[in-house]
Amino acid sequence: EEMLVEVLGRIRGDDWRIMLPPTVAVPGHPAARRRTMRQAVVDHVREQLALPDVLAGANAVPEPATDPLGPDPQESLLRACAVACSAVGKVVDGAAIVHVPGGDRTTEEYLWQLDVLRCWLAHDVAMWLGSRACPFPESLARAMWEQTAPDAGRWLAEGWFAGEPLPMPDDVSWRDRFLRTAGRDPHPAVH
Repeated sequence: EEMLVEVLGRIRGDDWRIMLPPTVAVPGHPAARRRTMRQAVVDHVREQLALPDVLAGANAVPEPATDPLGPDPQESLLRACAVACSAVGKVVDGAAIVHVPGGDRTTEEYLWQLDVLRCWLAHDVAMWLGSRACPFPESLARAMWEQTAPDAGRWLAEGWFAGEPLPMPDDVSWRDRFLRTAGRDPHPAVH
């Protein structure tokens, strides 16, 4: 979450209007459609603010009509991050069921899905802002790869991965290993 907040904090001025490609192919998920960077951040903040209720067993909260970013998007991101991290810190039963779009999931599975989604959003925003370096710390990329690689086919079938795994060079960073396993180009040519 801290990595994503840092990357989203790089968005300035006209960057908010940059169109991002779909992040996932999960039916009905907001990230399954083209969005501006602003809409992607709005969707993220809404999801973060709803997380305490979702983890407490409520059905996924419908999108409110108001814009949760307000006049200070970075402050709104930090607030939403604190709300979500606090809620996750209170989870005691990873097997508890949460009610989210796409069907009921265990809390543990849902949190891993959120982690994957945050990684994709951070990577895409960084690339579209002109960075050529993946923003994931190696420790995060390794943990994500270790969690998702053994079941990559399911992640792909559900729409969380972009495609079949890409060829894997022998000596590759954990960042590239995670992205390639998910069928995502670690160094896309964007713009």
